[in-house]
Amino acid sequence: MPGKLQVALDLLELTKAVEISTRIVSAVTCANIWIEVGTPLLKTWGKIAVKALKNITDCFTVADTKTMDVPEVEGAAVFGAGADAYTILAVADDEVVKEGVRFAHERGKTVIADLINHPDPLKRGVELASYDVDALLFHIGISVQKARGVSAKDLINEVRELRRLVSSKIAVAGGLKPGDIKPLIDSGVDIVVVGGAITKNPEPEKVVKQILREMGYD
Repeated sequence: MPGKLQVALDLLELTKAVEISTRIVSAVTCANIWIEVGTPLLKTWGKIAVKALKNITDCFTVADTKTMDVPEVEGAAVFGAGADAYTILAVADDEVVKEGVRFAHERGKTVIADLINHPDPLKRGVELASYDVDALLFHIGISVQKARGVSAKDLINEVRELRRLVSSKIAVAGGLKPGDIKPLIDSGVDIVVVGGAITKNPEPEKVVKQILREMGYD
């Protein structure tokens, strides 16, 4: 079954984020779309960004908090503003992850564990799945993409192996663009996270439609 496209709004301008997300939702609805309040946007605008994008789009909304500690505090902030999910870093202590999962699930919310920069993402992914995180995110950061010339499309082998080992949803992020998506979906990815290829395009809704077609949606 086709998965979800998570649109990463890694922007500083809230008005731009609202414009892009509104155009996308008007074109394709929220049926197969998640809206991500990216970390730069969240750090710049805080709960205002979460509330604005949730209220305007009414899509499933991810707050990319990259939580490392006090998940109850950060979760309360973004969930209270309307977020449906938040992210916890895989390098966080086990007790942080467990606390974050418990706090989110008690409120009917979703936890995405971000494997960015973890030295052994496969092993850690299996551990995190045992703590009932909802999704495991393979993530190549923007700085690493620029320095090494790699992107998340290069992670297909890791995705296939993790898919074999866990039942949690698997997400992939990092430099993805149209043309990269179908092989990832075929390898077992449930959520593709795409940012710049959408937000930097003058017609973001057309890029979204192209990606959704690659994901198997008409």
